[in-house]
Amino acid sequence: MGRRRGPVFPGYLMILLVALLGLALQVSPQTTHAVQEWALPVIVLCMLLIPLVLAWEKAQERRSLARPVWQTDRSPYPGLDAFTEEDDGVFFGRDGEVHELIERLRPGGGTRSIAVTGPSGVGKSSLLHAGVLPRLRQQRAWIVLPSLTPEDDPFRCLGYVLADAAGGTGDAERIAADLRDRPGDLRRHLDALRRGRRNRSLLLVVDQAEELLTLTDPERSRAFLGMLRDGLDADPKLWVVLVFRAEFLTAFLSGEHAALFRHPFTVTALDRAALRTVIREPAERAGIVFEPPELVAQMADDTGDGTALPLLAYLLHELYLRVGRDGTITAEHYRRTGGVDGALTRRADRVMRELEALDPAPPVLETLLKFVRFTEGRPTRRRVPASELDAAGRLVVDAFVRERLCTSGEEGDEAVFDVSHEALFSAWAPLRQTIALHAEALRRLADLAQWAAEWDRYGRQEAYLLRGERLAAARRWLAEADGLAAAEPLVTEFVEISHRSDGVAMRRLADSIARQALTGFRTDPEHSLLLALAAHEECAPTPLARRALSAALAVSRVRGVLRGHDDRVWAVAWSPDGALLATASSDRTVRLWDAQGGEVAVLRGHEAPVVGLAWSPDGLRLASASDDGSVRVWDAAARTRTALLRGHGDMVWGVAWSPDGTRLASASRDGDIRIWDPADGTAMATLSGHDGWVRDVAWSPDGTRLASASDDRTVRIWDAADGRETAVLAGHEDTVRTAVWSPDGTRVASGSYDRTARVWDVETGASGPVLTGHADIVWAVAWSPDGARLATASHDRTIRLWSAAEGTELAVFRGHAEALRAVAWSPDGARLATGSNDRTVRFWDAERAAEVAVMRGHERAVSAVGWSAGGIASASHDRTVRIWDDAVAGGGPRVLTGHTDEVWDVAWSPDGTRLATASRDRTVRVWSADGAEESVLAEHGDWVRAVAWSPDGTRLASVSDDRTVRVQAPDGSAPLVLDGHEDTVRAVSWSPDGERIATGSQDGAVLIWEARTGLRVTALTVPQGAVRAVAWSPDGAHIAALSGDRAVRVWNAAEGAEVSVLSGHDGWLWSVAWSPDGRVLATASADRTVRLWDALAGRELSVAAVHDDDIWDVAWSPDGARVATASGDRTVRVWEVVTDGAALVERARTRVFRRLTPDERHTLMIPAPRPAPEPADA
Repeated sequence: MGRRRGPVFPGYLMILLVALLGLALQVSPQTTHAVQEWALPVIVLCMLLIPLVLAWEKAQERRSLARPVWQTDRSPYPGLDAFTEEDDGVFFGRDGEVHELIERLRPGGGTRSIAVTGPSGVGKSSLLHAGVLPRLRQQRAWIVLPSLTPEDDPFRCLGYVLADAAGGTGDAERIAADLRDRPGDLRRHLDALRRGRRNRSLLLVVDQAEELLTLTDPERSRAFLGMLRDGLDADPKLWVVLVFRAEFLTAFLSGEHAALFRHPFTVTALDRAALRTVIREPAERAGIVFEPPELVAQMADDTGDGTALPLLAYLLHELYLRVGRDGTITAEHYRRTGGVDGALTRRADRVMRELEALDPAPPVLETLLKFVRFTEGRPTRRRVPASELDAAGRLVVDAFVRERLCTSGEEGDEAVFDVSHEALFSAWAPLRQTIALHAEALRRLADLAQWAAEWDRYGRQEAYLLRGERLAAARRWLAEADGLAAAEPLVTEFVEISHRSDGVAMRRLADSIARQALTGFRTDPEHSLLLALAAHEECAPTPLARRALSAALAVSRVRGVLRGHDDRVWAVAWSPDGALLATASSDRTVRLWDAQGGEVAVLRGHEAPVVGLAWSPDGLRLASASDDGSVRVWDAAARTRTALLRGHGDMVWGVAWSPDGTRLASASRDGDIRIWDPADGTAMATLSGHDGWVRDVAWSPDGTRLASASDDRTVRIWDAADGRETAVLAGHEDTVRTAVWSPDGTRVASGSYDRTARVWDVETGASGPVLTGHADIVWAVAWSPDGARLATASHDRTIRLWSAAEGTELAVFRGHAEALRAVAWSPDGARLATGSNDRTVRFWDAERAAEVAVMRGHERAVSAVGWSAGGIASASHDRTVRIWDDAVAGGGPRVLTGHTDEVWDVAWSPDGTRLATASRDRTVRVWSADGAEESVLAEHGDWVRAVAWSPDGTRLASVSDDRTVRVQAPDGSAPLVLDGHEDTVRAVSWSPDGERIATGSQDGAVLIWEARTGLRVTALTVPQGAVRAVAWSPDGAHIAALSGDRAVRVWNAAEGAEVSVLSGHDGWLWSVAWSPDGRVLATASADRTVRLWDALAGRELSVAAVHDDDIWDVAWSPDGARVATASGDRTVRVWEVVTDGAALVERARTRVFRRLTPDERHTLMIPAPRPAPEPADA
């Protein structure tokens, strides 16, 4: 259908008349008479013709606004499609809005930027394209550009619009690039379109402008709107109309270019009268009749308030398809189509039925979900490229396209699809319900799309990638949405790059946290365990995180935490049988717990903090001392008070039972000690003499004496029978907080505000060892049941173990968050209980950490250890060898003496019946398993460093500082000397078949010898020299050796090729041992750890052992489940082998009793807790 154009002649005539009139009016009295004669008629004529021409132009304009005749067989109803300019002949119901918009577009009509808004489906695009634009095109004053839809790149779309308006699309991409780089060039491109018609106004319509918020990158959107704003400022003849849904107006008005949107034109829903016009008028143009005529009103009424206009349009389109041009639409037709609500639904239902009848049936609703995105909290449509559809999905979409419920198009070289109208989302119940069911997943995808856009907009910086919980959530969202809704390619890329980056970042973070854990694992193992667990579980299970986890686990001694008190814990006391633990607190209660930490009872009655506790020797009664000035005696079984002792003039701070249970002693801030009869509560005696508050009191084990501690800086000894002071132990420089008797009654230990503890000889009054090391008040002291050790608890938050005889520090326990107030040994000496201001009570293993057994007895460093089915043998610098028959139970050893100097190595014969030892005394000695010496081999000319049995047990190989290797029978016969090393030979190992011997030397070489002939077969060179240990794998395929660069090198024994280098120790390496199955290497180091390695893969598995001094040797149990270690700390220890990360985590969880605080997490930059990541390959 052709377009009418306004005639050109009236415009030119008007210009001519105005020019003549102006010329005539310039005639003056000074001009000639002839000129004056013609000027007057011209003026009169112009004055008559100009109004006539103006009237003619106005009539022509009115005729241009008239609707053209509908002369096509097309449906006069567009269905779900918007009206186009081709449909202006059947566009009705909006005459008022058309007129108002055209008035706004007149020069002087106001702003040249108009925002046309309204709800979805109200007809905004139709109003513009079928109502306004066709009429403007018929006016000579306008150049109307093709409308553009922004999509994801409005510059590209505008480039195609401008190229199309100029007569072709070949330069579209160039124009788009030009506008992106130089937005100011928009004026130049618009002027080119006018081609000399500079007086013409130019109209640009941006339809579906909400895509600037939903599809376009925000930075690009801002740039595009800025270009439009600058273009309006630069070109007074440019007009811009932006069409979008009303819910986006607020977002546009809050943006940087709000000025473009400040004068909205709101399109409202049609009223009933307009709806009747919309139904009736297009029908009349197409020759269609409604029968009965009242059917039009019924349809309008069924449409309601006009928001269902798309459904009405679809219904009318369906009815037209039924009756055709010049047909009659009847009430029966209307009923069969389902009415306004049912037309679209029936069509969609039919398509779905047809598809579901196929075998196999394609996923209809799941495919349609790909067309849905959530914007501003509501479902909106998205274009779906063909590449997102599999064969089944394409089958669904093609079926919906055939029924005009979906549309198809092209973007570049790819087909794209869209739903015809968003009404499909709300009107068709199956899809509406499916969207509601998966709304949360769709909203999450929308969030991801926003995050991805921000990352892309700001240069894809690493800081914008997802981390921690957000990344875990994003991956979960994508997984949940898989098959339901398609994620934009940018979103998928964003999450994938985040995942890769997060893996790297989280491994870096895991290693950083693990290093901090390793820094403090000896001094605060529980905190290190918390850090290591966070690194391993929440960041990444890196080898360093596993090392930190296993190292902290190896030294952790905490075994439980009791929570229940509401204030600081002042005292802890074990019942004599160890079955119960009593605790006293500022919360005014005494609590009883079983040995496993379960709360048994709460004893209430004190009116102030309870600060002292003591069990009667028979365990039937419990005495408590309080700041309320009283001592209470409780029946432990009945949980009832049996006595109330009052008489002190101030707080009572200490209480103690006599060994026979007939008397109680109490210490008070009033400066006195009182002795009570607990049966009737009477005071039997008062002991006075201290010059300050009395802090503590204790009975001697024989019941004849009392010891008291005071603010006067002394410990005083009293005769319990007559109350006479017998000794004053002076030496502390501040308040003495506590005093306790040794189990044998010969010594008293005291703790003081001067930060020390002291051990006193009671008979002489002399001060023995002074225990220094605490950084604050020593509040409590306790003797081990055997009297060999002391435990001290301090305000510095630590518990320390000491040798009572020597005063040396044996161990430090950390874990309490605040000052400690109490410490007590369990009756069996295996555990410690401590109380703290942090309101908790903790159990500690007093004997060991992760060890299975600790064997003590050597008087100097233990240099070597060997394990056979018969037990563990250890060699020491104390010149002895010890055989421990029951390593796990820690049974007493057999002591082998005979060497006259340090013993450096020990080796069991393969059958476990004999033992060979090597010593600095230049001998190798052979012993029977029962400890009898069988032979002494003294042929070496210098210290003997190591000895090894042949696999058949018939020969011994020994190495020495004399640079030789000697191979001989155990009785010294048939010696063979291997000479070839240039320095001390420190290590020796037999091949499993007994045919070869490997030796390592200070000269940096590992030499392979034929065991029978002594011929040298191969030489392996270690770069850093000084080979300290060498070991042949059980299958004979590999040799491991320790080098001076703190690394382990593993070679292929047959070819001499280096297989791997194991590094990670922080000190010299002293020993290496293969597990019986040959899968794991154990290494012992001066860094005081044993580490386990996957030798062939070249990776560390775990820390198996930690000592308090260098670890000189390590040996595997015959079954490979444990290792024994020998250390400079004079102990042999047995450890279970755990290499699996999950097992380490499981054990570690049993050793931590709190979580990292938010402040700790923030300081360490640990993200919010997240699911455990996949194991690291490292």
